[in-house]
Amino acid sequence: MATNPMAVIQSENTRLKAENETLKEEIRGLREFVRVLDALNKTPVVKNDSEIMPTLRNIFEKALHLLDAPDGSLALYDDATDELVFVLVHGALSEKLTGYRIASDSGIAGWVFKNAKPALVRDVRRDQRFFADVDEEFRFTTQSIAAAPLIGDGKVIGLLEALNQPGDDPFSETDLSLLSLLCRIAGEHLANVQRNLPDTDSEDA
Repeated sequence: MATNPMAVIQSENTRLKAENETLKEEIRGLREFVRVLDALNKTPVVKNDSEIMPTLRNIFEKALHLLDAPDGSLALYDDATDELVFVLVHGALSEKLTGYRIASDSGIAGWVFKNAKPALVRDVRRDQRFFADVDEEFRFTTQSIAAAPLIGDGKVIGLLEALNQPGDDPFSETDLSLLSLLCRIAGEHLANVQRNLPDTDSEDA
């Protein structure tokens, strides 16, 4: 059967157009990321507890905007109880989930925290690490997750999760890389605060 040259050309043109649109979208995302980094670079150095939450909220909101994620959370580790505490929550569960605690090894969040590695899960129902208790308790539906650890001074301090990016193929490896870089910045801000906190043990001595 003879091949139709025009059909081949049209098929190739369609493929190239699709690739071109994908590249344009990636470039727009990278440009937005550069703008976010520039804005964060101009953020004053955080030196105390009163300054850290506004800075973390700024990074958190920029990360969710960059990844086009309608829901997300930022959790910090409480070493006194060995738990992850959701200190910032955006989206449908912003009021209910703020302050909620889970064991530090629970779910995908716990895996990210314990392994100090990012995770990209496009369908949580197919991932054995997924912790469904939060969804069930708060009647929420998590579909996809991009999560990265907050690392400062070589130590994992917490993590940031972006949830439910729209589309049939949510989140990309590029999204995860950008999120990881933003989390590094947030982690260093947290570590800087910890370095500047007074040593209560020495004061009590």
